[in-house]
Amino acid sequence: MIKFISVLKLITMGVWTLIIINFAFIAILITFNNKSAIWIAHHIWTPFLLFVLGAKMKVIGLENIDPTKNYIILANHTSNLDIPMLTAGLPIPFYYLAKKEMQKIPFLGWIMMAAGIIFIDRENKMKAIKSLRKAGNKIKKGKSVMIFPEGTFDGSEGLLPFKKGAFHLAMHADSDILPIAIVNAEEVWPEHTNLFLKPGKVELRIGEVISTHNLTKEGIDALSKKTRKSIEQLLE
Repeated sequence: MIKFISVLKLITMGVWTLIIINFAFIAILITFNNKSAIWIAHHIWTPFLLFVLGAKMKVIGLENIDPTKNYIILANHTSNLDIPMLTAGLPIPFYYLAKKEMQKIPFLGWIMMAAGIIFIDRENKMKAIKSLRKAGNKIKKGKSVMIFPEGTFDGSEGLLPFKKGAFHLAMHADSDILPIAIVNAEEVWPEHTNLFLKPGKVELRIGEVISTHNLTKEGIDALSKKTRKSIEQLLE
């Protein structure tokens, strides 16, 4: 029965996403700005996805966000639900830096492209550097960028090793880090399967901002460890 219900949920989310994609493209054509697509994703697309999934989300630590500032947002990665949760739960507009494979995910990849998501090819160093520079330019223009420093999720307990790209980006863009812990997403949308979707309570826990002022290349490792510790504490 749960498989049948999961299929119905997936179909509903797929149809909804197709509608939103068309709506977003029309909005972009009218406004000549993909900010409208980002607004639609935050306020219309993802709240309905959470409703369909039966994911009751609680957001903790909103007081740590200054809406007048831009951040590099770093979070643990546990489920396909992570992106809808972050998009619906954070009160600031932001762009994702995501692995290029996400472009191939039906529906989700399409709306990510429409919203101006920056895709990174980790297997091609030159293309990866180009993507990081593109993200850096957005940050310097006052945009926030969201990155999963683990790069992927595999169902393992605890955090995977952090990749250094996000911290090099923080150094070059001179942007502070906003650490976030995603809790229980994998209980609603388990990793590596779409056929066991279950209702449940999920949380976004927002930590205190981590300053990157005067950060140098020599301080990258320390910043990575500090961010990792912050997210681990939020997960406790």
